[in-house]
Amino acid sequence: MKNLKYFPFERSRYFYGKLLTVDDFETEQKYMNDKRRMANRFLHGSGVVCGMNVVRVDDRTISMEMGLALDFAGREIVVDAPVIRKLDMIDGYGDNAGEDGYLYLCIEYAEGETEPVHSITGAGARGTGEVEYNKYAEGYRIFFTAQEPEHEGFTTANYYQDTKTVYWGNGIRIKQSLRRFLKAGGPAVLSIMVENMGQQQSFAFDYELALTCLQYNGKDRLQVHFDEKDFPKAGRYRLDFTLAAMDVRDAEGGAQVVSDSLRLLVGGKSVTAQAAGGNLCRVSGGSADRAVMDQYYRTAMEDIVRNTYQQSIYLAKIALIKAGPSYYIENVETMPFRQYVFNGSLSAAMNDIILEELNRLRKERGENAAAQAAPKAPLPVRNVASGSVVINLGIGGTEGQRFFSAELSHGLGLGNVHIGLGMAWDINDDAVVICGSPEIFDEEGGEVLAEMAAKADVTKGTFVVGLRLIAATSARHVRIHWTAVRDGKEAVKDQEQRRLFIRPDVCELGVRETRYFQAIFENVSDQRVKWSVKEPQGGEIDENGMYTAPNTVGVYEIAAESPAHPELRASTYVVVRDPAQG
Repeated sequence: MKNLKYFPFERSRYFYGKLLTVDDFETEQKYMNDKRRMANRFLHGSGVVCGMNVVRVDDRTISMEMGLALDFAGREIVVDAPVIRKLDMIDGYGDNAGEDGYLYLCIEYAEGETEPVHSITGAGARGTGEVEYNKYAEGYRIFFTAQEPEHEGFTTANYYQDTKTVYWGNGIRIKQSLRRFLKAGGPAVLSIMVENMGQQQSFAFDYELALTCLQYNGKDRLQVHFDEKDFPKAGRYRLDFTLAAMDVRDAEGGAQVVSDSLRLLVGGKSVTAQAAGGNLCRVSGGSADRAVMDQYYRTAMEDIVRNTYQQSIYLAKIALIKAGPSYYIENVETMPFRQYVFNGSLSAAMNDIILEELNRLRKERGENAAAQAAPKAPLPVRNVASGSVVINLGIGGTEGQRFFSAELSHGLGLGNVHIGLGMAWDINDDAVVICGSPEIFDEEGGEVLAEMAAKADVTKGTFVVGLRLIAATSARHVRIHWTAVRDGKEAVKDQEQRRLFIRPDVCELGVRETRYFQAIFENVSDQRVKWSVKEPQGGEIDENGMYTAPNTVGVYEIAAESPAHPELRASTYVVVRDPAQG
């Protein structure tokens, strides 16, 4: 009953008079078990379905809750009652405790013979006497190990993420992670995960990566630098580098460690170490999501059937503190490798939550669009402005001499305006004002005969008044009254057409996935933009619009604002999912 192969399928064929043997009944059981286990493994995967949470009871005791899991062969592992154990009562504790400062609690399928009975043949089938066992009891085995899984392809993340260990030694492990499928010309995030596996001294390292079909800041080389002193003290650290996939089609790319490039310092002293390996990816012009699905359908059968060696489910990582000859529990990390089975009920619930949020966002956007499309009341626009300026003539002027005012602002905004001018021979407010040629009026006391003009700058909303004397004068000042007029319809049109929006609209990303957002301006010359994420833990976006999703699933709002025109603001929403959960 410990078979790990599903195929070939054979079942007993019954007929009258057939002599049934033990082999016939075992074939019947094997056929039904293999069919069910094959469906479990291929349709649902392997890992914890529910329960099996591990918690710390006291300094030397842990508890495992009830639960259900499917192992790598599709066999059901049922824990039908909570299990409380002292550390030294669990297999593997004495052999592994103390080596790295932590232990992994694992569970495996197990079965054993039970219910001894008398054999009527006089001898057991195995020649051990008259006693045989009537049943198999299916159960489980829990044990400790200090070893991590033999390979990194045992979780669903392996379908879309290539994760490799490039260095493991001196109590330090360095892993690299890169998406398996990238879109040509798009962004790619290379993650460097650093784990302190018990190293008590601070450490730092540098190494170089050779990039194929990828670039970092326009180069095909990436220098990785890490210093533990630059981070808050923790057991795990992460560095993210945003790369750019080159504009190629169906090409193999990757990030490989350059030989002999690793420089490791532990406690400030150089340590001999070698890093090797790296990540592979495929760059194409098609959809990366579709490529993941196509790859799964092509290779899943072979991968599942080939990997029939024993693979455990890692329930918890337990950090230990040595105290004399004994060890005590410091903390318990549940499901360190996220080996879960994402079942249909949970998937439906998550989809309902996300759909409700999307519908709410679409409704809000629809209402906003309807409000924007509704007839608007006329905007209060200023169309006429007036004022005066005194031009200093010094001690007078000669015929043909020109004088100019300083640059004046009419206050009507940018664009074309008409400016009318009038001249007063006296700077007092009750002086007579002449608009047009002063030669037409034979006014007494008129001391200044001059031509006037105004020069407007439509890009700045300013103008300058000029004056040319027709005849010499001894006057020292002249006041020019001005009136600026702008077409009200033109002003309203300019304000209505000034817009800011973001592309793309609502989109979906995986955790820690990146996406470039673009701010689109209409009728705005100053196209600077200030990006922000509304939620404090909603991810990060840089000054260029490159957004990195957080580790937590949810819906987050990204906003863009114009520093030059604070009234221009737009937002979009990002739905962050965890691809490992379906």
